Amino acid sequence: MTGGGGTGAAQRFVLVRHAEASLNVLEDEDLLPGFDPRAGLTPLGERQARALARHLPGDPAVRPRGPGPGPVVRLYCSPQARAARTAAALATALGVPAVADGRLAELRAPEVFPHPITVREWDAVLEDRLRRPAAEVSGVESWVDQRRRVREFLDACCPVAGDGGLRVLVSHSETMQALLFELLGLDDVLLHRTRFKISNTGVFIVDRTEDGCASLVVANSKTHLARTA
Repeated sequence: MTGGGGTGAAQRFVLVRHAEASLNVLEDEDLLPGFDPRAGLTPLGERQARALARHLPGDPAVRPRGPGPGPVVRLYCSPQARAARTAAALATALGVPAVADGRLAELRAPEVFPHPITVREWDAVLEDRLRRPAAEVSGVESWVDQRRRVREFLDACCPVAGDGGLRVLVSHSETMQALLFELLGLDDVLLHRTRFKISNTGVFIVDRTEDGCASLVVANSKTHLARTA
């Protein structure tokens, strides 16, 4: 991936989805007894996390080359296992601690459904909640509530008038959608026709200036995965 160095941005955000987890390899007709926050990485996911950790610290979009120590890096992650494991690999490579924050967790949903549903039916629930952003569909956290907690995280940990630097956030697909909408100031009405494709270990980079204006620099980069298949 590449991103402009010296953009004049007050903050650069590197958003990373967790590596492949066991729940990402289910078939459409597989049954889900509930939403599993403890799902771990697959063997491929472990390789993806290591490949990301090898690549990201040397990417000029993350750490521009040149004299000086470079930007201050802070790493935050969802506490859920698949994101925490991905972030742990990055923490070692970046030389900074991974700070878990529940506001970066995936959407909140019942760990046990009233009756098992198929993956296809679960995907339909996710689509329905985005068609009705303020509604709690089938006991699943509404988009509005999810976006609100993401906003609370950004206000608390990455304020516009903060110390600048680089923020690496490791999270989940639906939460990253909310982070991107919040950072870029996108209106919820766009959910009807705009979704970001977010792959496992897909990397997004967003720059935000001191006045709060943001721009998308890199979207869903997977260059680090070339040798993990």
